[in-house]
Amino acid sequence: MKSEKQGQNAGSASRRVLIVLRRLGMGGIEQASRTLAQAFTAEGHEVHMMVLKGKVDYAPAAPVRLHRLDLEKMQRRSAAGIAWHLVSRLMLRPLLPRSGFVWQGMGCGRLFEAAVADIERQSGRFDLILVRGQGAFEMLWTVRDPRLWRVVESAASDFKGRLGRWLRHCLYHDHRLICVSNGVRSRLLEQIGRHRTQVADCRVVYNAVPMSLIRTLAKKPCAPDFNEPYLVHVARLVPVKQQPLLLEAYALARQKGLDLPLVIIGDGSERSSLQALARRLDIASRVHFLGQQDNPYPWVAKAQAFVLSSRTEGLGLVLIEALALGTQCVATDVPGGIREVLIDEQRRLLAENRADSLADKILEAVQKPVRVDDAWLERFSEPNIIRQYLSLIPPLD
Repeated sequence: MKSEKQGQNAGSASRRVLIVLRRLGMGGIEQASRTLAQAFTAEGHEVHMMVLKGKVDYAPAAPVRLHRLDLEKMQRRSAAGIAWHLVSRLMLRPLLPRSGFVWQGMGCGRLFEAAVADIERQSGRFDLILVRGQGAFEMLWTVRDPRLWRVVESAASDFKGRLGRWLRHCLYHDHRLICVSNGVRSRLLEQIGRHRTQVADCRVVYNAVPMSLIRTLAKKPCAPDFNEPYLVHVARLVPVKQQPLLLEAYALARQKGLDLPLVIIGDGSERSSLQALARRLDIASRVHFLGQQDNPYPWVAKAQAFVLSSRTEGLGLVLIEALALGTQCVATDVPGGIREVLIDEQRRLLAENRADSLADKILEAVQKPVRVDDAWLERFSEPNIIRQYLSLIPPLD
């Protein structure tokens, strides 16, 4: 019989994992985190999720255990906390622009460590702690724990000058990092290298995609349903997704003979301006804005092609989801992980980041479609990604 210590080191042993986010809404980081949590639990591991700020709009399904904190409010519950908040807000932040997270994090880090210790007293020691997204990094920049890895979804905007060097040093120096693509890793290391910041470790682990669940959801009815072939785009309607470029490319493609409508799923700050642009381009009758949909997969599965027009993508989860449904993808060839998702024949539908190039690739997808190969998807399967995360757990002495 194996000893308890040997059992804990076995690859099949149940592990305790904590996933930490600033917020838990419907964004890409949150969705990837929920998927990862469910994948861990499906393999018999105990998973906790901790939210550091605000309400939870879409909680993970049981048996994932959810812990809601609001570290900013917790800091201000004491007289010392209120005094520190006022000093940092009224004096330090104006004196050192963009440094707010530094002063906030000094208190948040201690509160986080106390909260983790409290959970561990009740549930047992965590084997792995994953902090996802820059918002969470900023709140917890002081935390040092050999079990903790920071999951970088995209290379953040660069800090400038000597102050910027110090701020980036606070965020990344001597921390363990996981990047969701090689593209993100290369860009991040180049940025922090300019600031002479050294990381303790930096790995690449792709985001997991629940292929079976997506395929099941794609079979559900959807309304409106379209009786003709169409193109589909799924994303938040925000500047980084570059939907104006998409609409301009679609208008150019129509001038060259494209007759398929365009279905846009998602909502955001740019929706009204995008609808106005569609009217100016005289394509409004052929562009369907469906808003936010909890289940976009039926539309994606039935589409002639999925089109992504982003300025940058950490990995491009929506592309992987489209491929899982057998839908070919057209995308802008931009920094991040898109080239790691669209490989082999799919790569010929990568467009330069210009409307005319994207229009040409849309037409090519319609005229010479790519046949999706299931082998492209194994890299993103849940069991494969879970194995990579479990390999990060330090062995017991």
